[in-house]
Amino acid sequence: MSDDFPTVSYASSNARIWWVVGVVAVLVLVAGGIALRIAFTRLPPGTTVAGEVVATPAEAVEVAEDIGARLTGLSVELRTAAGDTTIPAGQLGAELETDPVRTAAEEARGFDGWLDRYTGGGTVELPVEVTVTEVDLSDAVAAVSAEPVDGAIDVTATGVDVTDPVPGVEVTEVQIREAVTPELERLATTPAADWPSPLVVELDGTEIEPVVTQASVDAAVAEIERITSTPIEVTASVVPEDSQTVDGQMVPLREPATLTLQGADLRGLLATEVDPDAIQRERLQIVADVEDPPSALADFVEAADVPPEMDVSVENRSPTPERGGSGEGPGGPADQPRLADVSGITGDLVATVNTPGLDADLAATAEAVVRAAVEGETSVAVQGTPINSPDPALLDVVEPVSTYTTFYTPGEGRVTNIHRIAEIVDGTLVPPGGNLDVNHGVGERTAERGFVPAGAILEGEFVSDVGGGVSQFGTTFFNAMWFAGVDIITHTPHSYWFDRYPAGREATIDYPGVDLEFNNNTPYWILVDTAVTADSVTVTFWSTRYFAVEQTIGPREPVQGGDFRITIERVATAPPIPELELEGFVDDDRFTHTYGTPP
Repeated sequence: MSDDFPTVSYASSNARIWWVVGVVAVLVLVAGGIALRIAFTRLPPGTTVAGEVVATPAEAVEVAEDIGARLTGLSVELRTAAGDTTIPAGQLGAELETDPVRTAAEEARGFDGWLDRYTGGGTVELPVEVTVTEVDLSDAVAAVSAEPVDGAIDVTATGVDVTDPVPGVEVTEVQIREAVTPELERLATTPAADWPSPLVVELDGTEIEPVVTQASVDAAVAEIERITSTPIEVTASVVPEDSQTVDGQMVPLREPATLTLQGADLRGLLATEVDPDAIQRERLQIVADVEDPPSALADFVEAADVPPEMDVSVENRSPTPERGGSGEGPGGPADQPRLADVSGITGDLVATVNTPGLDADLAATAEAVVRAAVEGETSVAVQGTPINSPDPALLDVVEPVSTYTTFYTPGEGRVTNIHRIAEIVDGTLVPPGGNLDVNHGVGERTAERGFVPAGAILEGEFVSDVGGGVSQFGTTFFNAMWFAGVDIITHTPHSYWFDRYPAGREATIDYPGVDLEFNNNTPYWILVDTAVTADSVTVTFWSTRYFAVEQTIGPREPVQGGDFRITIERVATAPPIPELELEGFVDDDRFTHTYGTPP
């Protein structure tokens, strides 16, 4: 065994060490380079875009694009006093620019970015730019703007309904853009997770005052209360709806009429209209509701629509029937059809106006009532156009519709009385609905009025009486009534039959208790025309034909203790008249009378 140790070469060993070290260093440098290269392709840790962490520029751009999409879809609620509307931010022109994010990301991934991050520079926040471009905002303007609402009043019969005025709001596109832009731009510095939804933007706008303000409404309400608290009288001259004979004056053709409007009726007549040029308190004007006035006023004005009050006579009349003739009917020698025949009657209808009529105007009357009420007056006349034409056709008096003639012996005292009563009755007009009682219309027969003593029947006895013989006129008048078809109210046949009258179809009169009355149940006026000769009296009704008349005179039936009993019947048929809103009808009259034996 040898004591010798192995020989070591330190130079060779050191070389190997350095070689290893060199290799390691190279590897470290390569790895470091690779690491730096890899690191510089990424963004410094903690880099954010709108609060969201991103690792690479590509991710930063991707996040920016996503946030941009969220931005354009963000709901923005625009609010004004007129209301609100919600619109996507994109429709308001909002956009998020990605180019600045891309540029900043590229800069942040370099050495300076990393160096800044690791030398206390803090988190890298990539800048986000929100821009608002100018787009059409007309729809948004319409949604948040509002026209002013004028105050209004609806006047009804039950009260006053008020619509309160509301100011309008005017918003322009510029105002919306100026209000929205800073709010949207502020989002650029707010993490997207913290963005409000919706983003509320208050808009001031410009207030627009209504034309009719609260002052206008309050003043009009007070005026309506004043007007409706004071009654208004509407006056007119009307044809009496149911004229009754006035003793000694025939049938009144006019009478004053009054309608009182107050409370609900007055309210029903009121309306309002706007006068934009008036001062505030007077812009809501009180006017008449001419489209729908109260029915009471409409009916009253219709009644005031009247023809002229006139005197009408028949001139150049064709001759009346002469005594004699043939064709005796069942009523005896005086029952001859020719005596009731109107076909040959001619004559000129002549009129003179005593009082003008009125073509009444409902709208003008309503306006006059409201005008009077506003001015503090308490009475107003029905308005319209005066009618001064002397035309009987305005009364529908155009043709003879019935007639009858009876005969007497000339020269007798009773003839004077027949002529006198015929003279008084001649020219009498009976309005539709009017009642004519010949007995009281003529009045008491006295010597002062031109009547003379003559034979008469009083309580079944033959006597001499002033006005005796006028019953023959009564019979003649009754037959004119009969053939005209008018409604027979009262008639009384004689106690005894005289062959100068048709049996059963005759009537007597005696003042004041034995009357002869008819009602004009036609829609037309009736003119009573009388004519006398030395031996006859004729009564003719002139009007417009309305009734078709059929009659029956029954046989004479002998009666014990008397002369005979007879029945007469008349059927008067009225046609429908649509233009007058009249339905047709049939009036059937049947009368039975027993004659006594003359003493």
